[in-house]
Amino acid sequence: MSELAPATEPLFPPLVLAIYIACVAGAGALANCAVLAALLKRSRNGLFSIIIQLAVTDFMLLGFSIGPELWSYNIRTWVFGRSSCIAYRGLSIFATTASLYLTVTMALHTLSTANIEKNAMILKNKRSGGDEDEEIRSSRHSLVACSDTSTPPRTMNLDYRLTDARVPVAPPSIFVWILAASLSIPEFALATTVRHDNDVIACTLIDNSHRINMHSLVALFTLFLPSLILTSAGILIICQLKSNKLSKIEGTDIIPALKLSICLIFLYIIFCAPRSVFYIYRLYTISEENKINVGYENDTTLLINLILSAMYLAATLLRPLLCITLLPRLRIFLSFGFRNIDDV
Repeated sequence: MSELAPATEPLFPPLVLAIYIACVAGAGALANCAVLAALLKRSRNGLFSIIIQLAVTDFMLLGFSIGPELWSYNIRTWVFGRSSCIAYRGLSIFATTASLYLTVTMALHTLSTANIEKNAMILKNKRSGGDEDEEIRSSRHSLVACSDTSTPPRTMNLDYRLTDARVPVAPPSIFVWILAASLSIPEFALATTVRHDNDVIACTLIDNSHRINMHSLVALFTLFLPSLILTSAGILIICQLKSNKLSKIEGTDIIPALKLSICLIFLYIIFCAPRSVFYIYRLYTISEENKINVGYENDTTLLINLILSAMYLAATLLRPLLCITLLPRLRIFLSFGFRNIDDV
């Protein structure tokens, strides 16, 4: 995404852009470090495991992707060398895909957990009120414990419907990282630097014949499919938050988790999706002979790219801040950590 237009002057003063990158990236790194420090040394449920993985992807974006992309768009050429170009192209696809699908995983995980919590609450209310229907009684089995001849046999009633059923996050997490690695392999293999007129260097793909087909596949898995899933999940989450049954659940993090999921969905739609949409739009609207020069059109295109990438960088700061703000247990972990530091 860093193919840039030839010109003599940068779009913004380099010092201004450097201050923005340093402030946002530095604050994002500190916020993600706080999240990792709060969660790594404590027991983690499925939601916290996803948050840890999101923090890892944010570090990848901060260190290898968005910063060089912003700088190259501003000065209209790639100045970091061929090896850095390969790392940038591959890690950019890898980290953005992982971050996106981890957001999808969190949304689906919180929805599944909310359904389990509601069903458990309904069963608990029936059990406490003594209203045991035929379905609950049929799910109970009487077990006779073995004993010696001196004591009578003991009978235990086990209600298998009330067992703890947590939603596993390992299978979807493994799928997310495998998908991200698969989509990034062509970028690692085909990325290179190309010198154009006026000594402008572009970080692009060398294989132009398969470039559009590969990016069409990337667009399918990183824009169209996740957008459909996130839109559907967002509607279901809003319906869950408006449910009266869910508001009666006490002592769980399900409502804050649902609020965090819907906020992360809106964060992706507002700050992250426009960058991908604009890139795909340019990819399919420019002429065939200029497809290798995507981004070389004019200053307006460069300015839009720069603004959208700056918004994406801001998302890496807002994600951990939303996690800290909306999850009470995470705030407690952080407060205990600061309290321990003060005690020392």
